[in-house]
Amino acid sequence: MERVCLDRGQTLIVDLDGVVWIGRKPIEENITALRSLISRGYRVLFLTNNSTRSRAQYVRMLRDLGIIVGIDSMITSGYLAASWLYEQKGASEVYIVGEEGLIEEAVLAHHRVLTGEEAVRSTAVLVGLDRNLTYHKLRAAARALLNGSLFIATNTDHVIPVEDGLDPGAGAIIAALEATTGRNPDFVAGKPNPWIIDLVEKRHGIPRQNLIIIGDRVDTDMKLAIDAGVRGILVLTGLTGEDIISKTTDLERLGAAGIAIMRTLKDLTDRC
Repeated sequence: MERVCLDRGQTLIVDLDGVVWIGRKPIEENITALRSLISRGYRVLFLTNNSTRSRAQYVRMLRDLGIIVGIDSMITSGYLAASWLYEQKGASEVYIVGEEGLIEEAVLAHHRVLTGEEAVRSTAVLVGLDRNLTYHKLRAAARALLNGSLFIATNTDHVIPVEDGLDPGAGAIIAALEATTGRNPDFVAGKPNPWIIDLVEKRHGIPRQNLIIIGDRVDTDMKLAIDAGVRGILVLTGLTGEDIISKTTDLERLGAAGIAIMRTLKDLTDRC
């Protein structure tokens, strides 16, 4: 475990699943720490690869936990996917394999959401976690991709942590479409794409040297930090457990990349 202290010019980019909650279970120590940091004037942004809810929905969920932030402080992979498509193609016709949050972010970005029968004429297929996935949805998406639609993934996480273990993530759905179409996504919007940090610098006016990424996954959160040249804190309350402490090679690799490791975010607030 490392000593990490903050200065008021730094902004934290904090993951949700595995840091604020696991499934529907709040992680109380981390929540208390985040409330404390915000009350002391630190700027906190939240970044999640989970596209099932919109930014507005996540803001309401955080407020229910006593973490008060505005919609501008919330970044979801659905928002990122819809924003990237708008930057590249303008307002577009899209077919979506995903849930309400991804659909809402697509509409807010001025895209028109098509039905399965219309999917083949879409400019892009947006694919995220869909816990209501059907064969019909996969078929419509595959037909559109085989017809040349852009293949945009919110993220490629194969699993997501829940209270009693792991559930399939968006990456499992994307793998099915890759197998069907022989195509890989043209763009993956969520972590660990370093484009996210470019967007944060542009839209929030925060230079990357003032950012710290906090998350529970090495393959997404910490890879984003490393690839984007940003400081990172790996917190052991989610997918990555305390067994990593005994893995010397992993510790050395993360340490060499400037990644700190903490059991909970209480370790951060207690040391500053």
